[in-house]
Amino acid sequence: MIQDPLSLFKASLEGNDWGTAIIQINLKEKNYEVLLKNSNFSQLEKEFDFPNFLKNKISHYDFNTEIIYKTDGKVLETSFGHFDYPSGSKDFQFTKFVIRDITIKQKQEEEIAWRLRFELGVASSIQILIQKPSIRESLPQALYQLLYFTEMDSIFFLKNIATDESQKFEIWVNERKSTEYPLLPKKFETLDWKKEGINRWLHKLKNGKIIYLKKEKALPKEQWYFEESKAESILFIPVKFENKFLGIMGFQKYVPNFVIQHENLLIYQTVSRWMGLFVQRDSDLTELNRYKSTLESLILERTLDLSRTKEELERAYKAKTEFLAHVSHELRTPLNSIIGFSKLIQLPEGDVTGKEYLQYIYSGGTRLLKMINEILSLMKIESGQINILYSEFKPKEICRQSLELIQPQANAKGMEIRFFPPIQSKTIRSDSGKIQQILLNLLSNAIKYADHSYVEFHCEWSDFGVNFSVRDFGPGISQEDQKRIFHSFTRLNDDGKIEGTGLGLSISQGLAEKLGGSITLISHLGEGSTFILNIPENIK
Repeated sequence: MIQDPLSLFKASLEGNDWGTAIIQINLKEKNYEVLLKNSNFSQLEKEFDFPNFLKNKISHYDFNTEIIYKTDGKVLETSFGHFDYPSGSKDFQFTKFVIRDITIKQKQEEEIAWRLRFELGVASSIQILIQKPSIRESLPQALYQLLYFTEMDSIFFLKNIATDESQKFEIWVNERKSTEYPLLPKKFETLDWKKEGINRWLHKLKNGKIIYLKKEKALPKEQWYFEESKAESILFIPVKFENKFLGIMGFQKYVPNFVIQHENLLIYQTVSRWMGLFVQRDSDLTELNRYKSTLESLILERTLDLSRTKEELERAYKAKTEFLAHVSHELRTPLNSIIGFSKLIQLPEGDVTGKEYLQYIYSGGTRLLKMINEILSLMKIESGQINILYSEFKPKEICRQSLELIQPQANAKGMEIRFFPPIQSKTIRSDSGKIQQILLNLLSNAIKYADHSYVEFHCEWSDFGVNFSVRDFGPGISQEDQKRIFHSFTRLNDDGKIEGTGLGLSISQGLAEKLGGSITLISHLGEGSTFILNIPENIK
């Protein structure tokens, strides 16, 4: 059974939220008849002259979608949808006519479009400020670009240059869209805001509040500004940086009945934040340039002084080096003779005292010779005259050789050295002699200062090369002493019972750095100390 098409349409109209009607159009007579309509259509057709609207459409055979803007702010959208209906005559056309109230949708679209334009203006302005070094030169162009993308007619920026005695501004920007609009008067640079009756504006702006004011809402004493500027409404925004009042950015509109929505006021206010950043940057750069010019003159003076001082120091250092080299040679020659002869002198077996004195001469001479050699080694490291002899060798071999050389010292103290060799048998490229010198110093110190029956000597590979570590179980080193342990002539807990000059660790650290490595210390009071020597796998 085929149902009446109009009945089907009637059923579909009941649940339709839009104003919908089924219309029969007489193409020959240029008139129409409304066959069906829902309640929404009955309401919306009263919003405009529907009969004349439809007659005009029929007479011109124009059935395109049309937007109707009403004087009360409403926006209506009309559309036609033709369909076939078995009327029996070709002169009749049937259409589904729809009226929609799109006021909210239209406002939303306009708001989105406005915000997109505003954001584009902000982006363009910031790009200009970023590209140019001087804000004083780029700010007028940047704010004019911003103005172009807003609905406002003019823009200005007053830079705060107030002193303790008076409130003053300097006009940095004064732009307008058209020459028919007046510019901000020059007198604003010396304007007495209190005397002119607009001091409340300045008070609010300094406290971070914006001024959005229409002419008709202004106080009588403020009306002069609107009369002189020809503005119908103004928008003044404080420009601040970290609560520092930098100036005022102002917008003006010269046509009446213009309204800025509250949410859009907040968007305008966000512009003042990046303005504050750029204005403060300009102040900082000005201050820096002032310091720079002062420093440049001081640097010129100091450079001459430093140049003279450098020459004097170089002469003094050269004299010191030559003196020590000469003195060390003059000292080592007789010392070697004294040490040699003390071993050659033969005394009777019964002369115990004489033999004891000879031993004093021998031990004192060797100690003095060692100290001289250490001082010379330190000088070579500091002056960069140390020579590095590269070769390839296995770390385990250097450890074995060092153990053989240090073993007599350990035996003399009755101490055991526990060696833990590396698992991997690889070679490194470095100076084996310098590494052995460092290891002997670390092992000697561990034996001297340890109060335990043994020390530990580890050799292992890491991601950064090979690590040699010497661990003792002595009293440990405090955090304060660890800061100066590698300084020259530093001896901790020096009671005179332990031999040494305090140069060993300083020399060892210097040698390690020349080899591209380092020495680190891990120690806690009462738990002993661990010195770790790291040497890279390959030095070129």
